[in-house]
Amino acid sequence: MFSLLVRQYDTVGELIRALEKTYVVNNKTKDDVALMWVGLSQIRALLPVQMSQEEEELVRERLWKLVNNHTFFQHPDLIRVLRIHENVMAIMMNTLGRRAQAQSDAQTQAQAAEGEPASKEKDTSHEMVVACCRFLCYFCRTSRQNQKAMFDHFDFLLENSNILLARPSLRGSTPLDVAYSSLMENTELALALREHYLEKIAIYLSRCGLQSNSELVEKGYPDLGWDPVEGERYLDFLRFCVWVNGESVEENANLVIRLLIRRPECLGPALRGEGEGLLRAIIEANKMSERIADRRKVHDEAEGTAVVMQFEHPLPESDDDEDYIDTGAAILNFYCTLVDLLGRCAPDSSVIEQ
Repeated sequence: MFSLLVRQYDTVGELIRALEKTYVVNNKTKDDVALMWVGLSQIRALLPVQMSQEEEELVRERLWKLVNNHTFFQHPDLIRVLRIHENVMAIMMNTLGRRAQAQSDAQTQAQAAEGEPASKEKDTSHEMVVACCRFLCYFCRTSRQNQKAMFDHFDFLLENSNILLARPSLRGSTPLDVAYSSLMENTELALALREHYLEKIAIYLSRCGLQSNSELVEKGYPDLGWDPVEGERYLDFLRFCVWVNGESVEENANLVIRLLIRRPECLGPALRGEGEGLLRAIIEANKMSERIADRRKVHDEAEGTAVVMQFEHPLPESDDDEDYIDTGAAILNFYCTLVDLLGRCAPDSSVIEQ
């Protein structure tokens, strides 16, 4: 009874509070909004359940349709107010949690049943993560307010920034890319970065300098003793943290330099301790890339004949193989990105003169 009396005398207040949550769109976009609402309803209906592969496929399809909906880019505030990004983050968190649990269970079963053939189920978790990350990257690009909304999840994104980096075709669709998109060309958010954020990246980068990429080694790529492919991705992330809108962010630049000095393994084997030096590393990487090109040429010319070469390196499955990696070129990319990062961290010439 009391609440009814309050509502009776608070009618105007109710309208004011409702208007604060109201978003007005042109009548021409009514159909787009209706389609967006249908897709969003289907996605939210699947949030509380463990999705089957068919349901995951439906979610991925709906996410892509949401991005292609005119409302997505024309009304970025509406997308944020509806908290669609929170729903997508929840899907990605659940997927990564199930993925970690499945990997843990697989290891336990492998230890318990050594010698028995392991039954492998198709793992589609990476497809869902890619779909979520692609959506969130586009979400961040629509407005600065949306970037700020995603920046709240920066810690989680960095915690999972070490997955899917060894596949060039997925560049722009990984948690690390979402983390970068959440502060891209945004000086305010770049200045909000704290040391513990960048230290996580430095830890991942230092691991790349000390151990090979097991995923690439399994595919037949040479075991270099370090990982230039993922290392370049982390350096690229740091580069965009210190260089925003064509200017150096001095606070971040100083922090990155300190982190690299503390962890010299981040600089790659050529610049670490008794390393061979940058020039020698570049020459050797060029030679490796030339040998890979020669091997591809010989393979193309001698198709169907047995050709024995001393240098072993995987060849692309086809001309359109986007995940193929030229190891020599990957080493060159790593050191080029490192030099570029250090150059962007350098103080302004006027500061040096002082």
